Amino acid sequence: MKTTFNIGDKVSFLNEKGTGVIANILSNYRVLIMNEDGFEVSVSIDEIVPLGDKSDYKVDSKMISAKDEKEIKPPKLSHDEIWEVDLHLREETDNLIGDHEKLLAQLKHFRKCLDAAIAHRIKKIIFIHGVGKGTLKQEIIHALKKYDKVRHYGAPYKKYGFGALVVEMSLP
Repeated sequence: MKTTFNIGDKVSFLNEKGTGVIANILSNYRVLIMNEDGFEVSVSIDEIVPLGDKSDYKVDSKMISAKDEKEIKPPKLSHDEIWEVDLHLREETDNLIGDHEKLLAQLKHFRKCLDAAIAHRIKKIIFIHGVGKGTLKQEIIHALKKYDKVRHYGAPYKKYGFGALVVEMSLP
């Protein structure tokens, strides 16, 4: 879904702190923004998001909590198969919550899947976290330190690039 911008729209930068107002439309892909410091900056429309009234971003907690309560059941796997879990958010949640809440939702799903894998005695699981800024990957690595007899390493580069971790459990 492509956002259309107009002169005078208030926007926030995705890759840096700050906000601004669109001063000119340079092309279908670039705009000129007057930032908070009074400087005009040319940016791609992919690097900005519209700033709306805070009420535009309310989250229906009933909808989120209903999704959160679903029990995670791993797929039936043969002895040497690996469970793949994609931690990317779906589009419907993408527009509902801020970056911090998205990260928390992803970590909650990660923990539920890891706990389910341990409960169902699955020895190896691949968590696809994506590349991005690396925040989710670092949080996963930090969370894994709380689990005994669990080790992790990068998933095969040919298939996943730098966007996935293999987690192995040493189950008795």
